[in-house]
Amino acid sequence: MKDDLPKGWVEITLHEAGVWCSGGTPSRRRPEFFGKGVPWVKSGDLPDGPILSTDEEITGLGLQNSSAKLMPPGTISMALYGATIGKLGVMTFPAATNQACANVIPDKRSVESKYLFYYLLSERRHFIEQGQGGAQPNISQQIVRSNPFRLAPLAEQQRIVARLAALLAKVQSCQKRLEQIPPTLKRFRQSVLSSSCSGRLTADWRKENPKVNPASDFVRRTQQERKAAYEAQCAQSGRGGQPKPKRPKNEFTAFIDEEADWVPERWCVTRIGDISDCLDHLRVPVNREHRLIRQGSIPYYGANGQVGTIDDYLFDEDLVLVVEDETFIGREKPFSYVIRGKSWVNNHAHVLRALGGMPVDFLNIVLSYYDFTPLTSGTTGRRKLTQEALIDAPLAIPSLPEQHEIVNRVQALFELADRLETRYAKAKAYVDDLTQSILARAFRGVLVPTEAELAEAERRDFESADELLNRIRAERASNDNRRRGHALTSLK
Repeated sequence: MKDDLPKGWVEITLHEAGVWCSGGTPSRRRPEFFGKGVPWVKSGDLPDGPILSTDEEITGLGLQNSSAKLMPPGTISMALYGATIGKLGVMTFPAATNQACANVIPDKRSVESKYLFYYLLSERRHFIEQGQGGAQPNISQQIVRSNPFRLAPLAEQQRIVARLAALLAKVQSCQKRLEQIPPTLKRFRQSVLSSSCSGRLTADWRKENPKVNPASDFVRRTQQERKAAYEAQCAQSGRGGQPKPKRPKNEFTAFIDEEADWVPERWCVTRIGDISDCLDHLRVPVNREHRLIRQGSIPYYGANGQVGTIDDYLFDEDLVLVVEDETFIGREKPFSYVIRGKSWVNNHAHVLRALGGMPVDFLNIVLSYYDFTPLTSGTTGRRKLTQEALIDAPLAIPSLPEQHEIVNRVQALFELADRLETRYAKAKAYVDDLTQSILARAFRGVLVPTEAELAEAERRDFESADELLNRIRAERASNDNRRRGHALTSLK
């Protein structure tokens, strides 16, 4: 808006800020076009700051045989499309660019290169919003060139650039510190899980509760309850003429090791199948096409979480799902997760029901980052954890009361991490918006004293941006007339 221009400023178009040109790419079929020679900037190289290096160079022959042009230091490049759309860079050495970049060589007589860079940065969102296309729009160079450009007097530009550099450096420092928070929270959560599985998290609780029965009692009682439930089911099936349920693979005889030196006192090592029922036989895979026909509100789960919905359910209880066939090597996601209530599960996740009153959340805690990879089979990245390998895998567990205490402590610490994550997201959004807020103030003329204000305070004259442009235009016209005069004289 011209009405809010500070005194001494003028609004022109970005087209008038300098010489604009596009880049180009030599033919990849001609290896002699690439090699030592001219630094070649691609849109992915633009760092939102000075361009200090490039990944590739093109030869002089490549420059001559493409639309790429050699541009001087101070040239500003903008990515017009692609994943880095809107990114900017200022050349610190003579270089060429590819065709995904729009380049402007500022007119040094009236425009500071970094002033123009910051102005383009302030307008980036506007340019992208006007872009055409789908998920990755293209910015038209015509849109950029025709965009208004608020030009301050030259001395004021220099003060604005210095002030922006100082303020934005502080913003970037804040952003770098904030970037450390997500990986720190991730490490914190993993540390909590690790300490809960090793017993370190509840070491104080065990000292305060020395009379709690050992974990081995919990495992033995679980087998007794399991056997009683099986016998009741057999009796009921006999009366109803139905087939007997399958006996568990451990035959109600649990593996118990209380002497392992790597587990805390009153813990024991057992097998995953000794403290949980595997319900894999109840799973039913349904492909995407059939799920589209059977639209509903019941969550449909796979190896890595919910993958859709369906109109019916297979389970109606809290269960733990464990990855069966997926990426195991180098995996960062947890290997297990909890599902609650009505659900449908496909054949890419094992289904476990916690036994003996074990909290389903505790079972998930001890399995989420269990080292399943050595137990998997297959030679590709997508390996398989068989049911046999899962239920036979050793597992260190505490007594039932300590299981509940671990769940309470993990949930409390995770809630703390969640609150910190929420605060981080708000802080990040604020800091990210701070750059645009500072740039907006700069180009409203309120970030530093204007040249008009300083001139008035010092009782001196100053050259406005409009007067500077008129003087440059007059000099250009005079030079043009002089050249025409020389041409006419030479014709005579």
